[in-house]
Amino acid sequence: MSNLLGAKLDGRIIDDGRNVDETWDAHWQTKSHLVEDGWEMEIRIPFSELNFPHVDSLIWGINFWRIERPNWESTSLSPIQLWCKVSKYGTLTGLSIKSKIKRFELLPYAAARYEQDSLSLRGGIDFEYDVTSDLIFNATMFPDFAQIEADPYRFNLSYEQGEELYYPEKRPFFLEGSSILRTPIQLFYTRRMNEILCGGKLYGKIKSTEVLALDVQTDDTNENFSVLRVKQELFTTTTLGALITHKQRSDTSSQAASIDLNHPVYGPFLLTSQFASTRNTGVSGDQLAGHVGIEGETSTYGGGVIAGRFGPDFRIDQGFIPAYDINKQGFSGYAWQRLLRDKGISKWLEVGANFDIIQEIGDKLAVSSIEFRSNFVMSNKWRIGINGERNYERYGDNEFKNRFVGFSIESNVGGMAGIASSYRFGRLYDSSFKFFHFGFLIQPIQRITVFPYFQTVRIGETKWQWLTNTRISYKATDKAFFRIFLQADSETNNEVEETFSFNDIENLNNNFLFGYEFAPGTIFYLVYNYSQSFTDETVDNIFVAKFTYSFQF
Repeated sequence: MSNLLGAKLDGRIIDDGRNVDETWDAHWQTKSHLVEDGWEMEIRIPFSELNFPHVDSLIWGINFWRIERPNWESTSLSPIQLWCKVSKYGTLTGLSIKSKIKRFELLPYAAARYEQDSLSLRGGIDFEYDVTSDLIFNATMFPDFAQIEADPYRFNLSYEQGEELYYPEKRPFFLEGSSILRTPIQLFYTRRMNEILCGGKLYGKIKSTEVLALDVQTDDTNENFSVLRVKQELFTTTTLGALITHKQRSDTSSQAASIDLNHPVYGPFLLTSQFASTRNTGVSGDQLAGHVGIEGETSTYGGGVIAGRFGPDFRIDQGFIPAYDINKQGFSGYAWQRLLRDKGISKWLEVGANFDIIQEIGDKLAVSSIEFRSNFVMSNKWRIGINGERNYERYGDNEFKNRFVGFSIESNVGGMAGIASSYRFGRLYDSSFKFFHFGFLIQPIQRITVFPYFQTVRIGETKWQWLTNTRISYKATDKAFFRIFLQADSETNNEVEETFSFNDIENLNNNFLFGYEFAPGTIFYLVYNYSQSFTDETVDNIFVAKFTYSFQF
């Protein structure tokens, strides 16, 4: 996707729209210019950036869209309700493409890091080899990720903060092929690997079988992580998969295995299932888990029902399983529909509901909840939302009846810029609860995007806790860019008379990045990171200069 200003967005559609991998990144070019009655755009995507089988009679799925946001106008070559429904795309035949030449690519880097009056130098290398036109091997040694943006600050509102927050992967080595690891039960979470010593990865397709093999050795924890994932296409829209993961540390290990099946049921509805088992050093008992769901959606309605189970001894160190899901079984469902489409001032009215019923295995009810929500989108692109929720939660002998009401408003729905705000209040874990969010995205001038948001929460009689994240991006040229990321949050759980103050900052983090891409893969980065903790009164100033050069053979 691109626009007149040259902004680019790419991604990968998986399993006929079941998932979309927005982390997929490729080297491609776009040029746009104004003409008498509008504007035109040309996109050039090298075939070397795509994985495809080399056969003489290859049939490509292809579609084109033109989105004219001010008038809600969307036009496509193949008229489909959902843009991600690849099986409904048009076809392209007659292309005569020479087989991709097997190539090597070496990406060595050198970096200088200045921190606390100390200068250190480091280097490393990435390696890529095209085994076939549809199968790629990558390796890395002493990788450096100084250019990767920090995780945004977030609130943890789980009971006694007993569940960890999930953060998406951003490091390039792990992104290619990561979509194949997206399963209902996440048995492999690459963020478990912190400082990487070395690693290797094989990803691609062998005929109709998608394969990922990964092995990584960490430097800081001296742990080894490995995963093998295979997914076989059956009857075009059905997939059967298997997954094996392993983590080794000294004389302890954690292993997991699963099988999964995705199959169309009726119309837009798809069956998704996965059954998993774990094995851990010193752990025995019920280590089984399962997931079965039927879900689907169109542009006017959607819904689904899901059943799941996690045994009491299901543990997976290299995966991501919410702590409060262990030793639970239950089912959930949801449905939504859009009404009043293009009637008067109404663009559409979306109403929906969802529920959860979960119990401890062999014991009594643990969670029950029901939520109703509505979103009214007007023809002037303003959205007003209202939602209400009641739920019951039990943790051991502690029982809670929570309830919430929320309101939200948003401008320029579907547009590139606008504001969004929401307010939610009620009862949470026997305490009053209030939450407020405000954010906006603007383009003050061409090529500059500013996206700040502010959140604040108050539970019981504590002071309002707040956090803010701001991202500023400037695309100076097609090759040079700047990025600024500013973060701050407040002290937590302070019971004081003053309910709100910007003076109680706990953490401050500022990141500045300049990048210049001389050629695909050849990039210079200049990074400055300032972080300050007001709790322990520490300050860190870090400067990093990094240069990566691409050698292609």
